[in-house]
Amino acid sequence: MSGRQIIKPGRGYALLALALLVSGLLSMHLDYFVAWLLVVAGLAVVAWLLWSRQRNNQRVIAGLRQGRQQLREAQRLAQIGSWELEIPTGRLTWSEELYRIFGIDPQAGPGDYQRFLQMVPAEDRERVDEAYRASFREREPHEVEHRLITGSGQIKQIRSRWETHFDALGNPLRTIGTAQDITDLRRMESQMQLLGTAFHHSGEAILITDHDNRIVTVNPAFTTLTGYTLEDVAGKNPKLLSAGRTLPEEYERMWASIRQKGYWQGEVWDRRKDGGVYPKWLSISVMRDDAGEIRYHIAHFTDVSAERAAEARLHHMAHHDMLTGLANRFSLKERLEHALAVARRESSRVALLFIDLDRFKVINDTLGHHIGDELLIQVSQRLRSAVRDSDLVARLGGDEFVVMASGVEQMSSVATVAEKLVKVVGEPYAIGPHTLYTTPSIGIAVYPMDGENGEALMKNADAAMYHAKAAGRNNFQFFDARMNEAAIERLNIEHALHQALERDEFVLYYQPVIDLGSGRVSCVEALIRWRHPERGLVAPGLFIGVAEETGLIQPIGDWVVWTACRQLAAFRAAGIADVKMAINISAVQMRNSSLPVVAHGVIDAYSLARGDLIFEITESVAMEQPDETIRVLDVLRSMGVTLALDDFGTGYSSLSYLRMFALDKLKLDRSFVEGIGEDIDGQVICDATIGLAHALGLTLVAEGVETEAQLDYLRARGCDLVQGYLFSKPLPALEAEAFIRQRNGSPG
Repeated sequence: MSGRQIIKPGRGYALLALALLVSGLLSMHLDYFVAWLLVVAGLAVVAWLLWSRQRNNQRVIAGLRQGRQQLREAQRLAQIGSWELEIPTGRLTWSEELYRIFGIDPQAGPGDYQRFLQMVPAEDRERVDEAYRASFREREPHEVEHRLITGSGQIKQIRSRWETHFDALGNPLRTIGTAQDITDLRRMESQMQLLGTAFHHSGEAILITDHDNRIVTVNPAFTTLTGYTLEDVAGKNPKLLSAGRTLPEEYERMWASIRQKGYWQGEVWDRRKDGGVYPKWLSISVMRDDAGEIRYHIAHFTDVSAERAAEARLHHMAHHDMLTGLANRFSLKERLEHALAVARRESSRVALLFIDLDRFKVINDTLGHHIGDELLIQVSQRLRSAVRDSDLVARLGGDEFVVMASGVEQMSSVATVAEKLVKVVGEPYAIGPHTLYTTPSIGIAVYPMDGENGEALMKNADAAMYHAKAAGRNNFQFFDARMNEAAIERLNIEHALHQALERDEFVLYYQPVIDLGSGRVSCVEALIRWRHPERGLVAPGLFIGVAEETGLIQPIGDWVVWTACRQLAAFRAAGIADVKMAINISAVQMRNSSLPVVAHGVIDAYSLARGDLIFEITESVAMEQPDETIRVLDVLRSMGVTLALDDFGTGYSSLSYLRMFALDKLKLDRSFVEGIGEDIDGQVICDATIGLAHALGLTLVAEGVETEAQLDYLRARGCDLVQGYLFSKPLPALEAEAFIRQRNGSPG
């Protein structure tokens, strides 16, 4: 460097050897031994140089061989073969990989350019030849992709590249090129293109998530189905699609299957972007990496709303009568077995009403099946409208229907339903130009009395229906004769109650309530009686329950309020000014918002003072709807109505509500009074109730006082008011007035 010549080590050793030889030869005339020593040293250096060069040559050759081996291996892995053409001599050489790609035996030699062109299919040949010639004209490297027919007849896809080198005068020296087998690459690209096309054009929605279950991509069908674009969901968890109807346990099972098996399919509910909810059939598979870890989740799904709707239609057809839309025999059997299982568990009743239409066959045969079918449709509609939503109405076939009522509490309610069905089915039908009439014959069987299973109940209800036919049609019959008698009795009472209001058959009796402090009559309790034209005077226990079930208690209750207040005004007019009127209020009246209106009406009509009117309600009535009871009682109290809680101790006895109710009086039930002197528990309850009433600032009234011992006990405990047969039974108005004058000394 810096202008100085660098002498390579090998050249330096050669000069040293030459110097030693020359020195030895020149020293021959001086000292023979030294001369030979120098010559030998020089020869040794020469020998070492020759050995060293040979060793280096071997290393170079080994390196070249290794390089060629590595080149061949790289060409094999890349499926690239090389070739070289010496243009002046026409000598063509191929690499080993090129022989393999072209499918030619190396022993046959590479041939020439024309042989190569013959291996190219005719459709590609001109394009390849033109590219090769263009490389000469343009003196630029060229590349062309073409097919090749190998020696074995196989067609491959080849990418050829070549470049021609020229000398200084522009004469071509050699062309060096490569040929790469890209058959597998193109096949893979074709498959990928096919998969991409399938992904893009698939009718199923597809989404792909990464190992963290974040959405990577979706196809157009996904957007069409869900309304979400890739921009809406990219990077988000697919749970944003959930409609919230699929249970967490189902998702846990899904992910367990995906982790263990790499696959899951099933039905889930999703929500579209517009909020619409739909069921979908979902399949999920996974792609794993070389370590076996999940890399991607691939999910594809379809909307199965139409399929589920079709299934629902088929299910409806299988379980419903095609003509009327009612449940069919198969559905009735299923529902009946379920209702009976519930009834066994809850010790409740189930009633079956077997209905057969009277004279239907005559109508069907005379006017035609189309008229008969329309009649059956209208009958089914009337049956459905006449029962509770929880009751099942089924058509067995022809003109036979069944009503199943579960949760039956009172047998009288079954009779009420049956009579209602007799009434609504028996009304005239307008079908086309015809006005038609048909009536039902109804047989009733009740679980568990008339059968322990569905088959027995159906059989007995059918038998009862034939009894109804034999009894003149257009009626109902219970399978149990005693039930039948009770049901008929109840219906007779109901019918008579309707007429009793119109015929003014009700009358009020009045039982005095005595003030223990003064011995005077504090108030009278109005008690209803029924002067039945055939049975005489009927006690309320025989008809109040029927009146409450049928809703007749409302007009009857209003009648009681107005009649009792009119009598109180009559007492006032007769000079009895210090006696108040107590009236019992039913649950129906408490639920009806008109009670305060009625109270306001009688107070105004008869100019009643505050406290003149007392409304008594039972614990069960008060606690039926406690919040509404509190509201109504507050309104009544603001109007000056005195409020009493009747039959205390027999119902809920909720002290928290007792404190909140706007009460003035507490009435101790007669059942506890009867136990005074005989039942220690009854006495304890009496003592506790009296103490509770006084602690709350309430007046305590004891009912059912019949003995002097009871009276003395209650007086000793500080009871305020008493009523019972010891003083007076309920009396007609005139007798009650006389009793009041006697006790209170009112002027006559």
